[in-house]
Amino acid sequence: MSPKWSLLLLLALSASSPAAQFPIEIFEYVDSARVVAFIDESDLDECTHWHPFEAPPALGIEGVTAAIRTYMASDKDLAGAILSEIELRRVPHREKDWHYMVKLKTERDRGDRFRYLVVLMSGKVIPAIREPESVK
Repeated sequence: MSPKWSLLLLLALSASSPAAQFPIEIFEYVDSARVVAFIDESDLDECTHWHPFEAPPALGIEGVTAAIRTYMASDKDLAGAILSEIELRRVPHREKDWHYMVKLKTERDRGDRFRYLVVLMSGKVIPAIREPESVK
C-alpha cells in the first residue's frame, strides 16, 4: 500500500475512534463565580431528554442528593461537605439536555470558596472547577 493511502486510512480510522471526540465544555455562572465542567457527549446521549412542561425531570431531587452522597463517599476532600445550592439548568446549545449544578461547602473552604458538581439526568456526577480570577 502506498504511503499516501496508508496516511488516509490512518486518518479515517483515528477520526472515528472515541479518543478523537472532544468533551462538551459547560461554562456556568454560579453567583459571581464562573464554573467550567467537561462532559463526554456519550454521557449526555445516555441521559433521558427532558421536555419542560410535559413531564417532571427524569432525575428528581432525591436522585440528585443520592448521587451526590455516593460521590462524596468516594472523594475524601468532600467529607462532611454541606449542600449550599442545587439548580436545574439546560446544557448550552442542547435544547433537551438538562443538568443540575450543585454547590457544596467544606470546612476547608474559606470565604466565598465552594466546590461544584454537575449531575446529569442519568445520575452521573461530574466535578466542575471554578475558573481562576486571573483567567477572567
